[in-house]
Amino acid sequence: MSYLLLAFLSTLWGSSFLLIAIAARGFDPLSFAVVRVAIGALALWAVAARGGVAWPRGLWGRLGLMAAFGQAIPFLLIGDAAHRVSSGDLALLMGAQPIFAFVLTRLLGQSGAWSPAAALGLLCGLGGVAVAVGAPGAGDTTGRLEGLLCALGYAFGATISRPASQQIGPAGAAAVSMSLSTLALAAIWLFRNGDFAALAAAPSASWAAMAALGLFNTALAYLIYFELVVREGATFAALNNYVVPFAGLTLGALFLDERIETRALVGLALVVAGVALTGRAGFVAARRGGSGETRTCARPS
Repeated sequence: MSYLLLAFLSTLWGSSFLLIAIAARGFDPLSFAVVRVAIGALALWAVAARGGVAWPRGLWGRLGLMAAFGQAIPFLLIGDAAHRVSSGDLALLMGAQPIFAFVLTRLLGQSGAWSPAAALGLLCGLGGVAVAVGAPGAGDTTGRLEGLLCALGYAFGATISRPASQQIGPAGAAAVSMSLSTLALAAIWLFRNGDFAALAAAPSASWAAMAALGLFNTALAYLIYFELVVREGATFAALNNYVVPFAGLTLGALFLDERIETRALVGLALVVAGVALTGRAGFVAARRGGSGETRTCARPS
């Protein structure tokens, strides 16, 4: 049963890039970010309410950083990147998030020492990112760099989320920080546009994709993820990182007629190998009594 849930979770999060591509057709980057964080916040509050939400104490600065650099800015970046690159490329770039998280946890002193496997995994992952972003003929480099910065932002938000996740729960921390993102982006939207009337002009397909992102790819996916963490542990739940880029590339090819290039397959293989090696290094460190599993509350895409 746990493997079926893992497969379903990977499909949900892998399909996010397909939905992002559809939603972005009807929204500019700012309106995309405003609508997405608002729907995501509502969906996450529904998830958080199931287990009760404690009022965060002494965490508002951290939650603000999570909101700004782990949600608002990445959502703006991915909203623009979706106009520039394919959904498959976004899936590939987001697959590098665990590599960035691995580096950030060590830079911030949240994990143990480096190991040969970890170093090799980092080189493989960064090599895959380089192939995905900078290969000759790779297309819109700006869009790929935006996707890469988005993945880095997600990783940063996840890395600093642990204290908030421990105090008020992962869903509660994500809901609060995304609510802060909603307030900030809505204020920017109102300053620029005066009201929200322009959002109503977006096509119904884009609104449907946004709703699906909030209800299924956020709320339902979080419920399944937390269930897997309870059943099997965070290491098992993190296995979805190996499947999500494959799902994103495949769904983009099936439903959007996107071409899967050799460059993407090479980059994907290197990224997945890097995630596997760094993930194994973290698992071994936890088994040896290191810092343990880092349970984060922010999920890319």
